[in-house]
Amino acid sequence: MPELYLILCDTSREENIGAAARAIKTMGINNLRLVNPLCSHLGSKSRSLAHGSKDILEKASVFNTLEEAINDISFVIGSAAKKRNVSLNYYPVEALHNIINEKENTISTVAVVFGGEESGLSNSQLSFCDIFSTIPMVNKYPSLNLAQAVMVYANHLSRLTLVHAKKIQTSINRDEQVIVKNKAKQILYDVGLSPEGIIYPRIMERLMAMKKDDINLFHSFCKHYLKKYHGRIK
Repeated sequence: MPELYLILCDTSREENIGAAARAIKTMGINNLRLVNPLCSHLGSKSRSLAHGSKDILEKASVFNTLEEAINDISFVIGSAAKKRNVSLNYYPVEALHNIINEKENTISTVAVVFGGEESGLSNSQLSFCDIFSTIPMVNKYPSLNLAQAVMVYANHLSRLTLVHAKKIQTSINRDEQVIVKNKAKQILYDVGLSPEGIIYPRIMERLMAMKKDDINLFHSFCKHYLKKYHGRIK
């Protein structure tokens, strides 16, 4: 099973950080990262809500930007309360454990990213995510608060953490998901598709959601493409 990370961006309330730490620890996730926090994750309110989970707070890593926070992450899942782009798939939270499982040994780390309390992830932050996810709700307003949303995601991801010890682990190609992304960027650049266009993000999002067998097929295609047009196979 890949290592799971939870990333909070632009969090403004200590209580939400503390509650998030408690939520993820109870579900077997031990890695918390903070991007540009607007409050202290080690403050008294945060510690009070992180009952039994203060170790998560104390070892949490702090970054200035999301780009820095995901530098070593294989697969990045952005969370959103509502669709920002109707042309992209927003996977329901309950589907994530299957998507991650179907990656098999192509990823070593997975991060779920949450935005600030007021407006969630910015469009710029979402652009760093490989796929997008949401919590299906009867009513979008009032929406879940940040700590509640973290608990929902952690609960569904516990379907991975609660059984991973029973599985026989296979070796992980730690760069394979990144390799897929880089190969796709090369091909899209060659055909003149800009990252700022409409089609580019749709293609990348679909590629990032591929299963292991689909990834192998993509590699086979790229081997022939790169050899013909770039004189290389990697």
